[in-house]
Amino acid sequence: MITNHSVFGGNIEIEDFNTSYPNKRRIQNQMEAVHFQKTLKKRKQKIEKEKKYKRMNLEELKKMRVISNTDCRPAEHLTDETWQKEFEIRKLFITPYDKKVQKFGGRFSKESAGGSAENCRTYDGCTNWQSYCTFINDILRNIRAGQVDYCYYIYQIMDLAKLHFYDLKTKYCDGYWEVWLDSSKLHKEGGFIDE
Repeated sequence: MITNHSVFGGNIEIEDFNTSYPNKRRIQNQMEAVHFQKTLKKRKQKIEKEKKYKRMNLEELKKMRVISNTDCRPAEHLTDETWQKEFEIRKLFITPYDKKVQKFGGRFSKESAGGSAENCRTYDGCTNWQSYCTFINDILRNIRAGQVDYCYYIYQIMDLAKLHFYDLKTKYCDGYWEVWLDSSKLHKEGGFIDE
C-alpha cells in the first residue's frame, strides 16, 4: 500500500482526508495551487520589465519619470510605495561589492595620522569623503547589529545597497528613509548567510 504521494501541494498524508476539523496545511496548499498561475504571470511580467529597464540608462528612466530626477533629496510627491518600486529599479544598475568587503570607502577613506606643524598650508583634518565614509560605516555597524538607522539622500542608500544588495530593506518616511537588514538572513553567530 502506498502511503505518500508527491504532488504540487506536497506530500499527501492520511490527515489530509480528515474532514472533521480544518487542516491548515491543506487549506494553504490549496490556496497556493489556486493562485499559482497568477504568481507565475506576475513573475514573468516583472522579469520582462526588468529586462526592458536594463536596456535603458538612468537618464532615460529619469526622463520617463520611472525614477526620481535626482540622486539627492527625495521629491515632494514621493511615497513609500513608489520608493519601493524605484529602489528595485535602481538596484538593477548597482554592481554589488564582493562579500569580503565589510566597510565602505577605499584608499583615501581614513584620516591620515601624519601631518607637519611646519607646513601651515596643509590641512590635517578630515576630508568630506572621509566624513562620508565614516557616516556610511556607522550606519552599516548599526544595521548589522539589528538596529534601524536613517538615510537622508538616495545616494546613501545606493552605497549601502552595494554592500548589502539582497538583504537591505528601506522605508520612506516623509523626507528620510529608515534602513535595516532583513532579519531572515541572519545567522545564529550574527553573520549573514550567502544568497
